[in-house]
Amino acid sequence: MEEKSMNIARYVLFSLIGVLIGSVTTFLLMNNMTVLTSINSSVISINDDKFKPVMEAYNTIKNEYYKDIDDGKLIDGMINGLMQATEDPHTSFFDEQATKDFETEINGTYYGIGAQIAQNEDNNVVITRIFGGSPAEKYGLKEGDVFVSVDGESMLGKTPTDVSSILRSSDTKKNTVVVKRGNSEETIEIEKSVVEIPSVNKEVLDGNIGYISINLFSSLTDDQFSDALDELEKEGIKSLIIDLRGNSGGYLSTVTNIISRFVDKKTVIYQIKQKDKTKKYYSLNDSTLNYKVVVLVDDGSASASEIMASALQEQYGAKLVGKTTYGKGTVQEMKDLNNNTMFKFTSEEWLTSKGNSINEVGVAPDYDVDLSEEYYSNPIRENDTQLQKAIELLK
Repeated sequence: MEEKSMNIARYVLFSLIGVLIGSVTTFLLMNNMTVLTSINSSVISINDDKFKPVMEAYNTIKNEYYKDIDDGKLIDGMINGLMQATEDPHTSFFDEQATKDFETEINGTYYGIGAQIAQNEDNNVVITRIFGGSPAEKYGLKEGDVFVSVDGESMLGKTPTDVSSILRSSDTKKNTVVVKRGNSEETIEIEKSVVEIPSVNKEVLDGNIGYISINLFSSLTDDQFSDALDELEKEGIKSLIIDLRGNSGGYLSTVTNIISRFVDKKTVIYQIKQKDKTKKYYSLNDSTLNYKVVVLVDDGSASASEIMASALQEQYGAKLVGKTTYGKGTVQEMKDLNNNTMFKFTSEEWLTSKGNSINEVGVAPDYDVDLSEEYYSNPIRENDTQLQKAIELLK
């Protein structure tokens, strides 16, 4: 988010986390401009008769239940119940840990060492990826390292969340980690810093075909995409593949900036439908690119990914390859609560640049291509039938 005091950001995100409701006045982030908007809703006092059953249930559980229950858990449960009552899968409650995880992912930075971790078959935490330029890389951690201890505390049998909470803690500037590497142990002292999470990968394929994959539209993805595309263009690419498979969405302002690289200001890139009106949103750029583009999509491509895929298909002439996208055509807003939790709620519907609704329908590819059975057992480029189809179209 642009500032901590701005409690709510407009974004388009497909999320499977959680299931709470809205307040009245919110800050919205749209196209890098902050505007104040009011949400029409009636304000009900806690003294309203409608709340008497709620308070009666709360007091009964609090005072007569056979075990002590934390007030915070009861309140979280009440809020979560409000979210579930909307029967909207995209209106959801985020508890304190989920809020921290979400903010880290969508903001694109966090304080820590810059390593991706997971639990291995021995139930220990292993490093699966080292971010470039991170403290983990600087101080010599390696992919495959297994955490033995951090600051003298054993990490064997711990979960990735346990390890992450220590390494991301701002209480310490340094951590001493012991990792098992092969048959030996290494002791490494690491000074932590703010780490930028990469959401874009790029390379040049045979035939001067550029390839960019985007795994999330965080607040930093547009800059990362722009840098990657500039570098590919300097390397002389003649066409481009954009891989949005499995990309579940992110900030609307981010995807707007990326689409604007391809088409000029006269071009509608999507529309937003509210209760009483529909507004068109245009590219922010003055020029148009002129090389061929293929976009890879699948049923995990949702929200902002669908906005990008449909805009490039309808307005740039890009070809879509893969499977029909998820079909999330609604816009959510995030609202921070004053107990370090948050919720997201559905406020609008978005339409493609030509006014088509994709909600629960998805964006259909120009070339419907299944992944081969060989890819699932051996996921290499040669077995990626969708990527190979994209390369064939561009060659």
